[in-house]
Amino acid sequence: DLGSGGGIDVLLSAKRVGSAGKAYGLDMTDEMLELARANAREAGVTNVEFVKGQIEAIPLPDASVDVIISNCVINLSADKDAVLREAFRVLKPGG
Repeated sequence: DLGSGGGIDVLLSAKRVGSAGKAYGLDMTDEMLELARANAREAGVTNVEFVKGQIEAIPLPDASVDVIISNCVINLSADKDAVLREAFRVLKPGG
């Protein structure tokens, strides 16, 4: 989830992928990452990882994710081309 905030969409995604999958949340603020991690602990969800970074430079390897979601965040970027390039970079072929 690009711009995951408090992590609610990541937690929902984690439930959907099940224990064999993993859901990532990317946020640029320590406060939101702390909140997201607290929400994951409270929900008992372990197949999530919240990482700090910018959506224009996603700190994940090439072709490492199946799906990308983002709710009301990409529109805030001044460099939407960079966001989309990064999204395609981290998506697996066919993702």
